[in-house]
Amino acid sequence: MRKFFLMLFSAATVTVFGQGNTLYHVNEVKPKAGMKSAFEASWKLHLDKFHKTTDKRNVYEVTSGANNGSYVIVEGPFAYADMDKEKPNAKEHGLDLEKNFTPKLEPGSSNAIYRWADTLSYHGDAKADKFLLTVTVVKDGKLGEVLTEFRRNVLLSEKLNSPFSYNVLIKQQAGSSPTIVSIRNLKNGFKELEANYFQLPPTGFMDAYVKDYGQEAWDKRLKLLVDDVVNREQHFEKLRSDLSSK
Repeated sequence: MRKFFLMLFSAATVTVFGQGNTLYHVNEVKPKAGMKSAFEASWKLHLDKFHKTTDKRNVYEVTSGANNGSYVIVEGPFAYADMDKEKPNAKEHGLDLEKNFTPKLEPGSSNAIYRWADTLSYHGDAKADKFLLTVTVVKDGKLGEVLTEFRRNVLLSEKLNSPFSYNVLIKQQAGSSPTIVSIRNLKNGFKELEANYFQLPPTGFMDAYVKDYGQEAWDKRLKLLVDDVVNREQHFEKLRSDLSSK
């Protein structure tokens, strides 16, 4: 199964959340071999025609992993009620994609809706244009327990005044494959991933966790995040501001 992200998401979008507007529609597409430049040119024309002032899009390029070279096109934020509204230029928009955009793509493009989880995110409004995404599929029936641990991540990050910044999104209508996307916003670029870049105590998080929740809870956490995870993948993405609405 192809797993990707959106990040679908960055500080450029998180700052415009309104009441109930926590959903993002994410499309992942990949240009055919030798058509990267043609794809980008066609997309820029489409963007300028349909997504310049309203109905905006953010675009991210996947730069590592199995989907390296793919583009993630993100629409949002919106609420479910917005899905009932017909866009006045929907037919023209669809025909433009069909004629000028879709023929340049590999088959198998993916799309999904994700919900941004405020209480599971930490300093999500940090400005960044590079991201480390972790896509986790958990066992059916275990989502609640895993999200409890994600919430504890936030509470301890606040207590420790963590220098990290991340957003968490949950795939909607995921059926029996609950999926969580964690997006680390690399405010200072990829160099943040260097060992000891922030000079943090090596066991600082574990020590704080055990202090607040106990050793038994820590042991259970470690087991949960291994035994009850079906799949976990990571990859890099970068914001393509030149392909995104202004």
